[in-house]
Amino acid sequence: MTISDSLAVVLIRFPFTDLTSAKKRPAVIVSPWQYSERYGDVVIIPLTSVNQNDDSLRLAQWKDAGLLKETWVKPLLATLSKSLITRQLGRLHERDMRCVRSSLKQMLSIAPESRASG
Repeated sequence: MTISDSLAVVLIRFPFTDLTSAKKRPAVIVSPWQYSERYGDVVIIPLTSVNQNDDSLRLAQWKDAGLLKETWVKPLLATLSKSLITRQLGRLHERDMRCVRSSLKQMLSIAPESRASG
């Protein structure tokens, strides 16, 4: 597994949304390693120990992912240079992918797929 694998939980220098500063914070990589190889970037969703008041964003297996505290997915999406990754903490448990999907639905207004009739 390379450090830019999808579902890797990493410590990354993440810029504040107003770009005035950056903070090292955990994040989950949601892009495939091929994306990183091609562009030198990773698409990430940050993780936070601040309660997001939404149980659909709370990780159940946060300890298994190498995190120190109870953790929520923060509904933000960013593309950052993989050079900003400080280190890998662990890997997101497959069961916690529901949290990533929930945050993506919130951010992108993704509707469930409809089945075509016919």
